[in-house]
Amino acid sequence: MNLEDYAQVSLEITGSILAGLLVAAIILIATGYNPWKGLYIMLTGGLGDLDYLLSRASFVLLTGLAFALPMLASAFNIGGEGQMYVGGIVALIASLITKNPWIAITAGAIAGAALGFITGALRAYREVNEVITAIMLNWIFYYISIFFITSYLYNPQAPYRSVSVPKGAQLGFIEIAGIKMHLIFPLALLTSFITYFLIFHTRIGYRIRVAGLSPDSARYSGINAKMTFTNSMTLGGLFGGLSGALNVIAFTYYMDQLLTSMVGMGFDGIGVALMGRDHPIGIIFSAIFFSMLLLGGQKMQIAMNVPKELTDALSGVIIISLAMPYAYKMLMSYLKIRRMMKVAGRSS
Repeated sequence: MNLEDYAQVSLEITGSILAGLLVAAIILIATGYNPWKGLYIMLTGGLGDLDYLLSRASFVLLTGLAFALPMLASAFNIGGEGQMYVGGIVALIASLITKNPWIAITAGAIAGAALGFITGALRAYREVNEVITAIMLNWIFYYISIFFITSYLYNPQAPYRSVSVPKGAQLGFIEIAGIKMHLIFPLALLTSFITYFLIFHTRIGYRIRVAGLSPDSARYSGINAKMTFTNSMTLGGLFGGLSGALNVIAFTYYMDQLLTSMVGMGFDGIGVALMGRDHPIGIIFSAIFFSMLLLGGQKMQIAMNVPKELTDALSGVIIISLAMPYAYKMLMSYLKIRRMMKVAGRSS
């Protein structure tokens, strides 16, 4: 992207935020609440606990990467939920066996990558739609995780949750500029920067981008489209698994029976990726903004006695306003590429 492109994107994002805030203000007025006070609390209420804000943002940052990287290859990964679940449960089991946080996190990330590989390979080599596969796997591993927690990993003193991650396998805190925070956010930042380098400065990233932008060009240049598609889904699954592993090893230190610390984060990552324009650096800021809205909405419920449903609607309006322009462009490009692939398949 050149300077003009960045200026255009910045203008588009600014306009989208203002439009979303305007609609949110109208909703508050229509429901009898002070729009200025409500929006102020929503935008600033989450800043009171910086550590919690950034930790919460880290999980959707990683699930955002799980969606964004495959999307560059025109692969639609909505399996971030299942990848989080399997990453979390495998990391928990690995921590109990090895007592090592890094082995546990690596095991969880690999488990998520394996799930992404299955989804990608089925689409690439057997033409099974990746969306259908991902949805089924999300539910399968949701219930598999619950089964393991309730049957084998439950805590006898608190049966509603699993046993805790051993002390030696818990990832702790780091202090930056006098601020103590979980290690999650620095690791998520590092992952995002590595992803940026991978996409824009490596051969595999080049192949992913070419395959997504122009399947014909990829084929003529000798790029294996099926392998590239599968690789992109595998990498996306790795980020989803990493998110689940960090959630367990570095934040909650256990999993509850309903997986409440993870449910929804895989789908939240899709909105975060769209707000960040599928760019690894943009996703950092969109993840933080997304978490600010959610935590600010919780503060608004307490301060103004606003129903949860209304705060969720306000957050949704702002997020949709930010994501809609890019989502439309992405959908049109996705449909165009799929049509081109079908035509190429008939001609061959």
